[in-house]
Amino acid sequence: MAVRIPTRFEHLRGDPTPLIVGVEQDLAAFERLRRAAETQQGGVLGLMSAPSGTGKTTAVYSLASILSDRYTGVFVVPSTVPIRELPNWLEDNLPEPDGRTIPVLIDNREASDDDVGLKQLMSSLNGLLRRRADLMALWPTTDDDWRASLTNAARQVGGDSIVPRAGDLEIAGPSKDDWSTVLERLLIQLDQAREDLAIDDAAIGVAVADADHVGAFLEKIRDVVAERVDDVQLNKSLPKVLFVVSSDSAVVGEANRLRRAGTLRVRGEELLSYSRRSGSGLYWQARLDNPQHHLAYIISLFEARVATMTPSSVSYAALHYGDEGLQQLVRDAGLGRSPANARTTFMNTDFYKLLTGTTSYELTSTTKGKTADTTQAAYAAVQGASSKRHKAINQSICALAESVVPEFAAGAGKFEVDLGEARAFADAVIPLGVEDLHLEFHHLSAAHCKASSMASYIMDKLKVYAQQYNLIPR
Repeated sequence: MAVRIPTRFEHLRGDPTPLIVGVEQDLAAFERLRRAAETQQGGVLGLMSAPSGTGKTTAVYSLASILSDRYTGVFVVPSTVPIRELPNWLEDNLPEPDGRTIPVLIDNREASDDDVGLKQLMSSLNGLLRRRADLMALWPTTDDDWRASLTNAARQVGGDSIVPRAGDLEIAGPSKDDWSTVLERLLIQLDQAREDLAIDDAAIGVAVADADHVGAFLEKIRDVVAERVDDVQLNKSLPKVLFVVSSDSAVVGEANRLRRAGTLRVRGEELLSYSRRSGSGLYWQARLDNPQHHLAYIISLFEARVATMTPSSVSYAALHYGDEGLQQLVRDAGLGRSPANARTTFMNTDFYKLLTGTTSYELTSTTKGKTADTTQAAYAAVQGASSKRHKAINQSICALAESVVPEFAAGAGKFEVDLGEARAFADAVIPLGVEDLHLEFHHLSAAHCKASSMASYIMDKLKVYAQQYNLIPR
């Protein structure tokens, strides 16, 4: 399962600013320290204290996020820089003043047996802070003895000016009332929703009640995700399902309406939005109140994604890797053989990009470029035969894919694999690296190249998979 719930601020990727929930008590403590620096016209050192996971690092980042008129972005001192080298490193790397306070975060340094190095650091830091009134050095701690050692070492060389009374920072972190908001914002950054992970109000309530601080709360949510997603996937040996849709040049834009950028993961809410009144749409709507039968959750369990094939890539696949009947259909439409074009057109599909892990993080619903009449005619001929030649078409596409991406071992794969349901088959099961990928192909005519058609088909197939693997009773 690709979803991981970060339990510490340091584990977040990308811009963390939208995730920050301001804590007035903590912001007020930083402001008192900043004003102490203004009063004495010299920088200060703040020693932050709270249990691990309370939100010390997050509190520092909240300064630039919420009080950007007074604080710059956080300047982080790498934990790999030895204590004795910190003074020179700071001198060489600190940004120039811009009129605001610069929070200097000295994190992930909970203890040191280098007493001499620590005294040298405090002596140099004291000199630096005397020259730079815009600096607020912030050192998070979890151990009271270590915090006392830092305070004593600093005050021996700089007195109360380096660590004023306001420099003893007790961090409260967000209150329990705000933890669900923290989770919601975290899931947004992960491009997920609670429904994707079967996290209901009851699970959140239990996690809140059992946790002492926000980090512990997220750890309990992480465990819920592991139980409801990872464990289910492993215990039931669930396959990864990839829907491959082909049609005219509009196919990419229409598919984009139903999937997430980057992962190409199917979006349950959008499937229902585009095909709410279909039989499969009604089926999934009736199960929205059960978190473990919710369409979004089933999508997560199968890690269901949607890739597309353009008319040219399908036509060249049929021409170069199809049986004689498929080849003749394409030749009769006027398309000539070209191994180079076959390779190039496939590499331009998001099916190729998904197989190679190079999918785009930006999706649009607009049609790009125009397909030549000959290619359109060739695809129309192949698609018109799909009701009777579905397997042969899929085999030609997979053979082309393997010629370009050898890890996609179509030659070792199986086609029309019985899923155990009445007349239910997986179109193909193909090894990709160390895993088997279940593929479901949907070849649409230009007239039916609509998000609604794709949505109905995908939901119907997901119903079959969910019932076959006993995720939902028949």
